[in-house]
Amino acid sequence: MSDLVTRAQITMLAQLLEVDAEQLRGLERLGADTVEELRIGLSSALFDALATVFTRVSKLAPLIPDALAATVAMKAVPSEVAGRAGGAVGMDHQHRAATLMVRMSSGYLADAAPYVDPRVIPFFAPKLPFTLLVPTADELLRRRDYLTAARFVEYATDEHIREFERHVQDDVAIVRTAAMVSRTEVLNRILRAAPPARRTRLAATVAAGEPETVAAALSLLGRIDAEFAGPMSSAVFEGLDERELARVCALIIEGRAVPELLDVLGYLSDATVRGLVATGHLSDTVALEGAATTNRRRAGRQRVAAAATVRDPAAR
Repeated sequence: MSDLVTRAQITMLAQLLEVDAEQLRGLERLGADTVEELRIGLSSALFDALATVFTRVSKLAPLIPDALAATVAMKAVPSEVAGRAGGAVGMDHQHRAATLMVRMSSGYLADAAPYVDPRVIPFFAPKLPFTLLVPTADELLRRRDYLTAARFVEYATDEHIREFERHVQDDVAIVRTAAMVSRTEVLNRILRAAPPARRTRLAATVAAGEPETVAAALSLLGRIDAEFAGPMSSAVFEGLDERELARVCALIIEGRAVPELLDVLGYLSDATVRGLVATGHLSDTVALEGAATTNRRRAGRQRVAAAATVRDPAAR
């Protein structure tokens, strides 16, 4: 059973190859790191193959004023072309990149963002003003393009993160985006910038009602530091009654989030784990064994088994 991070990497690879992600599901067994390595290698090869074209475009840039270049681009240059060429041109003319982009609409930038060379994002994202980055990110979230937003959040500065947390009030969007971020230190910085009440709100999206959101929230809780994950996990699960636990468990199964659930069981009380087991949704021992792919998940699997034994004297 694969986890959310692996599936996200496969989705990004599918976007790069312009195929349906379902065609690549066989790669899930490779794990997130290997799929990411494959994706980066293919992406680099594709962009390097276009280097000659980008060089010719870059030579024209000094001849056109920023205001005219921005106007012409938005009216005449397809956003996909702008995204693919923008990284190379921006690297050649770094002093103009931000001033040119601030003249473009957030909608056009959001259209172009999925096609930007991933190798230039770590260089440019920290240099972009939050007045440009936040509206563009907000537009991506409105479109539910969480993967693209996460690629830029991954390299955001502390100022960007503070402004992002302050301006974006859609908790589900923040959780869905954060779950796509692979670097744990960035996730911790996002949560450190949020006040305790906001962190509780973010954790509460576990019960938001969509399987994808439940999986994202559990993935986030399973990867952040214990100082955040412990209180946030307890705040959500410890307050659910039997009916609510059953509903959340059903969403976890539907969202293929059993691996992520096993990651967070260590933060929950024995009574809550027994309540989860009592719902009957965690009775598939084969699925649980398949999800227990790490030491942490195996420990969670053992807690489920122990709780089931307590409930069933005959099994004991």
